Order: sequence, then structure tokens, then C-alpha cells
Amino acid sequence: MNPKILHIMPANDWYALISDDEGSSVGYEPLTCFALVQSEHEANIVTEVRPMVWVDTAMVFADELEGFIDLERLEEIGDDLDELEEDQ
Repeated sequence: MNPKILHIMPANDWYALISDDEGSSVGYEPLTCFALVQSEHEANIVTEVRPMVWVDTAMVFADELEGFIDLERLEEIGDDLDELEEDQ
């Protein structure tokens, strides 16, 4: 069973932490939304909330991105995000 999105919720001020290919640095990708998702896992129907981000021309589950580490709120990131935006 492919994941079925039941509902989406805003993810204001939430970011996915993504490491680069070498694992030497971490970037912050803003979440687009949280999705209430239903899927099958070991013959059981599972419902969970999963983060989503915009990549190229589609929204994808952030936790499936290569290098995905964790989620953080903007207030937890603090000055790291300001420095990252200044570098870009």
C-alpha cells in the first residue's frame, strides 16, 4: 500500500536538518507541511504524521531525503539559520 495522505497541516517555523553527501555540514530545509499519512507496515495499517518539503517541482517526505537527520523549530535553530542565509 502506497502512503495515503489523509490531511495536511501547516509547518510554519519548522525545518528539516539535512547533511551533505560527505556528512561534513548540515543545511536547513524549510518544511512545507506536516501530513497525516496512512500506510501499511508489516500487514498493519499505520497512521502517522510526517514532514514534507518542496524539492524541485514536487513535495516529498522530508524523512525520506538522503542525509535527513531530524526536525527543528526556528526558535531552536537560532543564529545558525541567520548565518546560513547570510552565506547564500
